Amino acid sequence: MKKVLIATLATTSLVSTAHAGSINLDMRADYSSQNYNAEANSDNTAKYYFKTIRLNYEGQVNDTLSFRVRAAYNKPSTPRAGAGDTGVEALEFAYLNHKLSDELTLQFGRLNSEHGGIEGSTASTDLYLTSQAYNNNGVGNNGGVAKTWLSSSNLLYVTGAKLIYTFMPDNTLALSSFKAPLDAAASQNAMMTGLSYRGAFMEKSLRVMANYHTGNGEANSADKYENMALGVVYTFDPVAVSVDYISNGFKDDASGDKDVITSIVGKLAYTGIEQWTPRLEVISSENKVAIGASTTDKFMGYGAVIEYNPYTDYEKFRYHVAYHTWEADMDGATSKPKLEEITIGARLYADFLK
Repeated sequence: MKKVLIATLATTSLVSTAHAGSINLDMRADYSSQNYNAEANSDNTAKYYFKTIRLNYEGQVNDTLSFRVRAAYNKPSTPRAGAGDTGVEALEFAYLNHKLSDELTLQFGRLNSEHGGIEGSTASTDLYLTSQAYNNNGVGNNGGVAKTWLSSSNLLYVTGAKLIYTFMPDNTLALSSFKAPLDAAASQNAMMTGLSYRGAFMEKSLRVMANYHTGNGEANSADKYENMALGVVYTFDPVAVSVDYISNGFKDDASGDKDVITSIVGKLAYTGIEQWTPRLEVISSENKVAIGASTTDKFMGYGAVIEYNPYTDYEKFRYHVAYHTWEADMDGATSKPKLEEITIGARLYADFLK
């Protein structure tokens, strides 16, 4: 399947000069060194790996119809196990974009769910320390079925439809419906509906993103997911501050109990140093389990990042060094698992045809 995707993108690149379109490479390669305390994990790790490597093609059919295809080559070239969606996991985007009017646009295919607030909308190439709401696969099990929709990262790329309404300058409201990407094969009716808002104010110095998603459970359609997020970014040169509040919940119909992951994510970046961008990051998360048990686990994480671009005339390349640490306060445990990680790498975003 990877060969097929490469061949397809290569073919489109040959004709891209004859049609309105572009093909880009987005790549981030890292070296990571992780150190755990004895209570968390005795196996420390060090590795080189691709955080991101993907090709993105966007084409224009006519004035109102366009499309986008993006393939990630650090992801499996097979459908997710048990999922009803037959598209391979490596295929992040494959959708048509039909402009119905000046205000309305319809997207159909593999598209962005707009889940997870500012953190969820941030490209993976720009993520270092991530919250529990973003990367956790659930806080418990219900009848042996993991609550996979409690993780924002599992919901970023979905197959479905989205209707986007644009109003005022730089404001959009999107209604989406999509298939559960990790739905068990035996329950193909599990669907999710989402409503998201993006807005920019004060000459785009203030950006807001809010979203709400709800859907049926995998094992029992009467079980309900309820995921919501609110994110704000405020830029007052040369400083940018962002704050996210994310809450991903699962309600068991039989008991009426609910498990919830909540995270607060804060970031502070300084862009006043030529070619250098330092950033501080902090997360605070709580995993509250009520179904079949009653526990509350808390997580606290801190990070520092510095990015360096050696080219003053090309902003889409950088080197980066990041340090982050988090500590977990597990309900009923006498010790606190702790992780420290150092990441060194480089990121490039470039026109594939140049």
